[in-house]
Amino acid sequence: MAKTPLISSIITSTLLISTFFTWGVKVAQAKRPISLLNARCVNSGIGSVREKKSDISIGKAVYTSRFSFGPGYRSAAMTCKIKPDKSPLPIFQTLNLGFGMRDNDTRSPSVEVNIYVDGQQVETRTVAPTQRANLSVNVSNASNIAIEAICSSQTQYCNRVYFFDADLEQ
Repeated sequence: MAKTPLISSIITSTLLISTFFTWGVKVAQAKRPISLLNARCVNSGIGSVREKKSDISIGKAVYTSRFSFGPGYRSAAMTCKIKPDKSPLPIFQTLNLGFGMRDNDTRSPSVEVNIYVDGQQVETRTVAPTQRANLSVNVSNASNIAIEAICSSQTQYCNRVYFFDADLEQ
């Protein structure tokens, strides 16, 4: 009879250890986000799209920008194909974006940032100097993503919108 509690505690310990081990393996297998810039992307607007890593200040905080859009007096845009040609199904679930305008661009008009999934507009955010925005977009059925930055003024020059986060999650 004394063996029953011992066997029971061994079984319980084994189950507990195997549960933690299985959970740890699942965490280790989680996929890391992939930069949108790893996709096939093209400049698809009038203004400029510049891929340049630089530290900038937005809202009195430092961010590392990966790329920026210069809409000027009009707009700038980038379109990216996120579904590989040989893949029957899309491979990403979410696009996470973080962007804003620098603190030292205080005289610039605001910029409207539009996000398109397979040609359909799904999100819009307006940022002004010193402001940032974060958004997540469902891309689970998407083949292409487009980001467009439109200057709110046709008579005043709009400064750049800097993207510090642009990751695709699987």
